[in-house]
Amino acid sequence: MMKLSAVTTAAVKFACAIVAGTLLISGSAQAEWKAPWKSGDKALVIDAYEFNPINWQELTSDKRIAGFINKASDGLPPAWSCGKADGDDYKLCKNRWWKYSVTKELYMTRREMAKMKGLVWGAYHLGRPGNPREQADHFIEFAEPADDDLIALDIEDNSEEWMSLADAEIFADQIKIRTGRYPVLYTNGSTAKYVSDHKAKYPLLSRLPLWYARYRDDITGKFPEETWPSYALWQFSSMHNCDSRSCPYRVKGAKTDIDVNVSTMDVAGLKAAWPFNELIERAPEADEPAMMIASIDEATKAEVAKAAVATKTAATTPPMPRAKPTTNPLLAAYGPAEQHARLDPLKLLTNVARGETKADKPGLVADAGKAPVAPVVAAQTEAPSGEAVREFQTHLAALREAVAYAANEVDRLFIGRAEAATRPGDARTPGAGDDNAALDSRQRSRFAEIVKAAEAARKAGALPMPARILSQLGAESGGRGPRIAVAGSGQRFAGLDMPARRIGAAFEATR
Repeated sequence: MMKLSAVTTAAVKFACAIVAGTLLISGSAQAEWKAPWKSGDKALVIDAYEFNPINWQELTSDKRIAGFINKASDGLPPAWSCGKADGDDYKLCKNRWWKYSVTKELYMTRREMAKMKGLVWGAYHLGRPGNPREQADHFIEFAEPADDDLIALDIEDNSEEWMSLADAEIFADQIKIRTGRYPVLYTNGSTAKYVSDHKAKYPLLSRLPLWYARYRDDITGKFPEETWPSYALWQFSSMHNCDSRSCPYRVKGAKTDIDVNVSTMDVAGLKAAWPFNELIERAPEADEPAMMIASIDEATKAEVAKAAVATKTAATTPPMPRAKPTTNPLLAAYGPAEQHARLDPLKLLTNVARGETKADKPGLVADAGKAPVAPVVAAQTEAPSGEAVREFQTHLAALREAVAYAANEVDRLFIGRAEAATRPGDARTPGAGDDNAALDSRQRSRFAEIVKAAEAARKAGALPMPARILSQLGAESGGRGPRIAVAGSGQRFAGLDMPARRIGAAFEATR
């Protein structure tokens, strides 16, 4: 019986070893979701508040413990003065200040002890209802965090008793303003899932490194991986699941109510990643503007690849005449630079102006839809594509509309007075009657300048905006009624004074 029992025992141990090895191989990818603290290489971090007694010598004898996080501030700071309070209110105010002073002194002492023992340090703020920016300032003034200290915001639950998630976003923003970095978010499983489900509403919280509180051995399928690829720390043990009878992990030098956290890294890796002050990289959603780009079909991909190969081959061969640019817009966008059409807008504009001037000068201000295109193609050494010409015609049409609008405005301002200055039946000598019937000397001078500018522009071949005005100041057959009579030049300006005669002569010359 003894031999049979020994053989049976050896067989059972061998079978268990095989099963354990199989589970270790198959479950290595899920190690961080299922009781990772049972793996001896995972670093541990202790977090405590002011009422947790600590024996530092015993605690640091556990070489897996790499860090210590201590509670710093709690909600808003106490009132600065208790002078207006009386009775119990006065005693309560004084008690808050006493607690504040003792708590900060204990915090500073623990920080020195932890760093002296070689632990990385961190501090957290317990978020309460109230101004989140004031709470953030209170935390910074209390904790006085160094650059390598972890800073965290503790949101115990998504309820009215604690800081709201909207205020938590503001708190994190104020921490960034004050320190140049963001805090870690501490919260429980249900609140983390809520933030994950509403990450569009909480774009900052959903990108803070997550300090996850969940008191169970396995969080497979529970952890919100769609928002956080992993946790920075997992609080797996506390007074909620640790007592004298059972505890996920017993810490030397502390009572059972101490909080214990596990990392996905070993001690060296955790210290290198500390203090987790980088935002979580998140891929954009399918409906975000950054993702709304044109998709490329396989045929276009093949064409782009072919063009890229041809370009690479051409780089090692003697120069060849430049190929005609592609008309495929996707290939032009995603292909090599050699496939991009090289179009000089200024050159194209010059060719259009020259071509239309040769064809028909009055047509320069005609309807944009009737603009001749053939002279443009003929004048170019490298003809643009039809699409480029149509696009340019669209811009030219807009330019002509702007010119026509400007012409109408000038027409409205000056033509009425020009009629009074040049109509023979109304010609009067200065000072003989109504002053409004003729232009005064300043107005005549201004109008003469416009006419001279029109003549200079016409001779220079520029876009003749004033020519349209002058064409309306023509003979009696004009569409806007009589201007200057067709009689001889001597009789035509007989009733005008010398400045007015000069204006009439300018009209005659330009017309």
